[in-house]
Amino acid sequence: MIRDAIGRIRRSTPLAVAILLTTSVAVGYSSTPASAFGIHPATGSSSDEQQRVNQIIAELDRLGVQIELLGEDYALAVNDMEDIAVEIKNTEKRIALKEAELGEMQRQLKQLALKSFTNSGLSSGISSILGSTSTLSDIVRKRYLTGVALNTGVGSTDALQGVIDDLAKERVTLEKQKKKAESAAVFAASQLDRAESLAATYEQRQAQAEAELGAALRTERQRRESAALESAQKEAAKFKGAKYANVAPASSKAGAAIRAALSQLGVRYRFGSKSPGVSFDCSGLTSWAWGVAGVGIPRTSRTQYAGLNRIPTAAIQPGDLIFSGYPIHHVGMYLGNGQLVHAPRTGDVVKVSAVYWSRVVGVARPR
Repeated sequence: MIRDAIGRIRRSTPLAVAILLTTSVAVGYSSTPASAFGIHPATGSSSDEQQRVNQIIAELDRLGVQIELLGEDYALAVNDMEDIAVEIKNTEKRIALKEAELGEMQRQLKQLALKSFTNSGLSSGISSILGSTSTLSDIVRKRYLTGVALNTGVGSTDALQGVIDDLAKERVTLEKQKKKAESAAVFAASQLDRAESLAATYEQRQAQAEAELGAALRTERQRRESAALESAQKEAAKFKGAKYANVAPASSKAGAAIRAALSQLGVRYRFGSKSPGVSFDCSGLTSWAWGVAGVGIPRTSRTQYAGLNRIPTAAIQPGDLIFSGYPIHHVGMYLGNGQLVHAPRTGDVVKVSAVYWSRVVGVARPR
């Protein structure tokens, strides 16, 4: 059941939508006027144009953050579903073992019963009665076998009762796990639908903005990226020489993790994805890269932040993970000199960017 539920969620993003979400400027949208998105024709004033560019970038950033939050919720739900699937599989194994154990005990008691009744000349129908769960209730069967066991000198039947009780508990656990799995699947589907809807709005607004203010928009973004890099490098320079007695040194496998992450440059972003050469979300990239280096870490940005060793921001070293957002919804891998490699958001690809130190919530060090 849970495997089917996971499959349904993963198949719910059509290829056409996935391609759409990775396109910065797309064609074929409905003829919604640009003014519907707050984009108005130029008046001839460069200051008016710059103001519109600033407004558009701010609006796209807000949408991007909302998409990241929904994407993180989706990734968490899928992660929960996978964890529950493992739990269900383990419970099913325990049930199978208990059923086999109970079956063997019943077989032995049935032989004793047949022997007892054969000696008494009353064996007719006993074998079929004891071998069919539909003939007698579990309680009647248990009482009957208990009586046989005691009468034939087997002794205490606590073990038999214990197996029956354990089996009943495991079956209750299994039903609870299946309900939990279905609930997680419904939540994941809901968050994915919301994220995809918002992503479509994001792409449409960006396409309209590119059509109206393409050159100005690109120029402003480049200016901001250059300024952000300069600021990030200046801030990072302040960290050099900082020493902390109680901070563990960087992992010897950090270099391998960095190389793995950088090998995915240009790979597109996709919600809840962890597919090398195909697509990643932010935490999918970091967990995969560190996995390649031989270090297993949690799957989502929130579980990574909660489960890894946190360190002071000023103690950051290449390979450490940088977290941002309230609640946390983004993670990237630090490269040094104020830069990180990450899978940013819908419509983007794995790339190297400047660190916005003011947005950093915390830093964690995989070991």
